[in-house]
Amino acid sequence: MSNIGLLKILQICDSLFPVGSFTLSNGLETYVQKNIITCAQHLQEYLDSYLCVLPYNELGAAALAYKGFDLCLLDEIYNACKASMEIRNGSRRVAGRFFKVSENTAVISPRVDEYRKLAASGKCVGHQPIAYGLFMRDTGTDLIQALTVYGYSICSAIVTNCVKLVPLSQLEGQRVLSEGLEKISSAAEKAVNVTIDEIGISGAGFDLRAMEHEYIYSRQYMS
Repeated sequence: MSNIGLLKILQICDSLFPVGSFTLSNGLETYVQKNIITCAQHLQEYLDSYLCVLPYNELGAAALAYKGFDLCLLDEIYNACKASMEIRNGSRRVAGRFFKVSENTAVISPRVDEYRKLAASGKCVGHQPIAYGLFMRDTGTDLIQALTVYGYSICSAIVTNCVKLVPLSQLEGQRVLSEGLEKISSAAEKAVNVTIDEIGISGAGFDLRAMEHEYIYSRQYMS
């Protein structure tokens, strides 16, 4: 794997990459508003729980896309497994932005372009982790390393959002993220062997809080 391939993965997973991921809390905002998460310890528990199911959701879908699984079937199953409307639509919007950025910058990926065309034709919905998995394959990046970077970006976003919402200090947030590094690595390794039948394994609490977020009166995030 070239250093350029790794840098390209770091670019698309960066919070500054203009795909809109920073506007999504994926139900975390509901946990904070209900006073379920009020301190760094609560955030650590939330992150640990999220990492338990991450291999069967974003990371697992990315891994299957990377390995060449049937795109239309993977897209259909992943879409069906996203029970919350906001989570489902958020993933679709981010993928749409990623398609647009890929068309108009040097972020070129033949497999992502194929997926974009399938989404444009209505044969696929288009989801962020699937698009990211295809991009990882085209960069020639090692799968586990690419998934580790992707997993880190997801967890970093969770911590950043929670630091703003509670609020917590930046130091507390970094301590929580540091404590989760080994689990991020383990989640990436586990995701490599996830099968299509395991995609969508999730905690009911995450889905319920994401659904409740649709009805929050005042909020900072889109999901």
